[in-house]
Amino acid sequence: MAESKAVSGSIRFETRSGSHVVDIADIRVVIGFERHFNTSAQVIQMSPRVEYIAYMAWKAAQLQGVAVPDDFEGFIDELVDIEQVEGDEPRDANPTDGGQSAEL
Repeated sequence: MAESKAVSGSIRFETRSGSHVVDIADIRVVIGFERHFNTSAQVIQMSPRVEYIAYMAWKAAQLQGVAVPDDFEGFIDELVDIEQVEGDEPRDANPTDGGQSAEL
């Protein structure tokens, strides 16, 4: 049986409608990935592809109530930027810092 911690962490992505951070450790996200790509979700840690990361973000966003297109291709069409982030990142779906983004 697959462990729910087979994949962990978060993905930050930006679409035309905003920026979001989603947690990908949900077993439903992992199983969805494995069914879609017919491979172990651990491949995302060993050999990450942008498509893999995008799929995990899309599936997690759906499950976490983030407004994303119903189909993966529609999500890709809306995607502007995407990156994996450490598990300790804040999960605010629409982060704002009041104009104090010194890091950017």
